[in-house]
Amino acid sequence: MKFHNISRMFALVLSVFACVAAECENRNTMLAFDKIVPDNREIISNLNTPDTNSQSAEEWFENAIAAFRNNDYEQSIKCFEQAIELKPDYADAYCNMGVAYSKWNGQYEKAIECYQKSIELNPNLIHAYYNLGLDYGAWNRQYKKSIKYFKKALELKPDDAYTYYNIANAYREGAHEYDTAIEYYQKAIELKPDFAEAYYDMGVLYADWTEEFEKSIECYQKAVELKPDYAYAYYAMGGAYSEWNGQYKKAIECFEKVIELKPDYAYAYYAMGGAYSEWNGQYKKAIECFEKAIKLEPDYAGAYCDMGYAYSDWNGQYDKAIECFKKVLALVPDDAGAYYNIGVAYQDKGDEKQAIEFYKQAARLKFGKAQEELKKRGLSW
Repeated sequence: MKFHNISRMFALVLSVFACVAAECENRNTMLAFDKIVPDNREIISNLNTPDTNSQSAEEWFENAIAAFRNNDYEQSIKCFEQAIELKPDYADAYCNMGVAYSKWNGQYEKAIECYQKSIELNPNLIHAYYNLGLDYGAWNRQYKKSIKYFKKALELKPDDAYTYYNIANAYREGAHEYDTAIEYYQKAIELKPDFAEAYYDMGVLYADWTEEFEKSIECYQKAVELKPDYAYAYYAMGGAYSEWNGQYKKAIECFEKVIELKPDYAYAYYAMGGAYSEWNGQYKKAIECFEKAIKLEPDYAGAYCDMGYAYSDWNGQYDKAIECFKKVLALVPDDAGAYYNIGVAYQDKGDEKQAIEFYKQAARLKFGKAQEELKKRGLSW
């Protein structure tokens, strides 16, 4: 009997994209910050005990930059506030204070207020528009506003590849205007031919949204050509190979490359386990991969779930499968699919009484397949 399988392979790739997006967001915010604040600024050592009687606005600004570089965003904001008190029209200080608020526990509303004040003082401050685009996207996914401000930044600097790139991401994630997003990715690449991240995200679009896996693989290949240690691109390429006519051997090669680059990356072991399961039923290798994923991430419910499938498929090791599915329930108590899968395992094992009990629990959680099994037996839940 069939288990409830939540599209093992490509769902695996999707599970990491949020993490990647977060890293990209941080990188781009810093890029915007660095364009205002050169990297060669001197770090001031007496950040916490400045002489308030002698410091100028510019010196407070320097203190703020140094605090930011040390990831002390609260202190950075205090220093920017002192700079602004001495120089009320200090647009750059407002703009950079917005970045500090954004970085300090994602205080996007305050950050946006700072950017808007900086624009009021200097309507041509490109970085303020750019950061508004970033933070509106991060704050409740307000992509329309995000696109609006990125486009304003483009008016001021039409040749900025990163702005085109972020507009593409906003069209992809928010408006779901994929053709438009691709145009912006291509423009970003035209301006910056070595833009590995733009190739990567265009590959994500082709894979996730239009399911053009061949095109997505071409993008990922270009990304790793430009950036050979780009683990996420190898990871996504593995998922695309799995989805494109089940090219599991190539997928596994990609996941192995990810592990070479990031040995502690549990998702890669998990994805490789899924590929081994699908590729001629290599369940023993699959289980080894899932176990490695769990060793790295002990609360990895998905790995326990797929290991349960593998045990069930590998010579009907239903008791071990049930142990795995029960571990999922220990981690996610309201997982209806796990209840259902336990029911299937008990049914395949020949224990109808236990199967019905778990089907009922899944059915109470409104799991359709479990309800169908009970209806066949003339049972309610």
